[in-house]
Amino acid sequence: MSTASPAPDAVPPVFNAAATTAAFDALTPEVMRRRGSLKWTMYPGDVIGAWVAEMDLGTAPSVTAVLQRAVTDGSYGYLPPQVAESVREETARIQGEAFGWRVDAQDVSLLPDVLSALGAVIAHHTRPGSAVIVPTPAYMPFLSYPGLYGRECVQVPSLRTAAADAAAGTTWALDLDGIEAAMAAGAGLLVLCNPWNPVGRVLSPAELDAVAALSARYRVPVFADEIHNSLILDPQAVHVPYASRPGTDPDLTFTATAASKGWNTPGLKCAQLIASAGARRAWNDSPLSKHLANEASLLGAQATVAALRDGQEWNACARGYIRDNGRLVAETLAEVDGLELTVPSGTYLAWLDCSGLELPDGVTPADYFRREPGVVMNDGAAFGAGYESFCRLNLATGRGIMRQALQRLVDAVARLRS
Repeated sequence: MSTASPAPDAVPPVFNAAATTAAFDALTPEVMRRRGSLKWTMYPGDVIGAWVAEMDLGTAPSVTAVLQRAVTDGSYGYLPPQVAESVREETARIQGEAFGWRVDAQDVSLLPDVLSALGAVIAHHTRPGSAVIVPTPAYMPFLSYPGLYGRECVQVPSLRTAAADAAAGTTWALDLDGIEAAMAAGAGLLVLCNPWNPVGRVLSPAELDAVAALSARYRVPVFADEIHNSLILDPQAVHVPYASRPGTDPDLTFTATAASKGWNTPGLKCAQLIASAGARRAWNDSPLSKHLANEASLLGAQATVAALRDGQEWNACARGYIRDNGRLVAETLAEVDGLELTVPSGTYLAWLDCSGLELPDGVTPADYFRREPGVVMNDGAAFGAGYESFCRLNLATGRGIMRQALQRLVDAVARLRS
């Protein structure tokens, strides 16, 4: 392996779990508003931001250290080849060590974000004019991006069933029959989100194998968004990369990933696309892929290496903290009539069914909770047709903030019934 590194002479900071947890606990809405992110400043006043998919928990000390060195050194230039190579090597290493997927570093390409990868795959690696299949509920841009490239988005609503564990609420599964029907009708790409934003599912090997069989049968490429793979909350759940399954066709498989969710660096703009065999050749031959590689940022690349190489303890601490937030939310809302929670096994996003509430005509749950108690969640309508009664709630915040948000939600529901 190459010794290329963003800061080869740097010693990673010592991680202190107790101090980190105490810092999480010390967070307040006032602190978050002073930080000034979109999540906390979009809506003025006494409002709790629980919508944008970013953490309030900061990032790993190793990431902070490499960014501080960059500021001290004035290192704001373009991405050099040796740092890009470090990203490729660390991405390949972590896929093997964490998920058992052997990846060649040369199969890893850099780009600014997952959506730019999706756009490039739609534009250059699918049949012209073919539709894009998106199982819903889905990350919002997945529904709009096909239209930007003149493609139809075929929404395939997923199957909802009661979970075996009543405390876990409901669970969601891919509608494989619906996906097959769309493929048979001529769709040219399937977008597969695993772990699944917004419902928090970690897809099973059996589900992945079923998707692979359909992809091979109809020769439909799969774009696997695995950006949340470092955010597995359930100790019983295991992230399995789609491309690692024996039935997947490497010519038909594109995997997008990044450290941006697991280490909270989305604004630094460095993601990775993993493609091998024919998919890799097609990607490398595309002028757009070369352009996207040049748009990955130096700071993002340095942060990615620092996160994957030296930030695993912080990530584990953050996951445990978020998992406890999820338990708190589940316990608190279990007794609230009209709300039904899907507790995530992966991601830090909870999916909240508010269809049992009697809201005024024309008022969505997201509107009501934003205006009435001042808790901003994502509107379910943005995640696909038929989810207007849902909200997406971000769990990646301090415990005190989480408790405030929950109390506001509980009180707002009580006022509806008074």
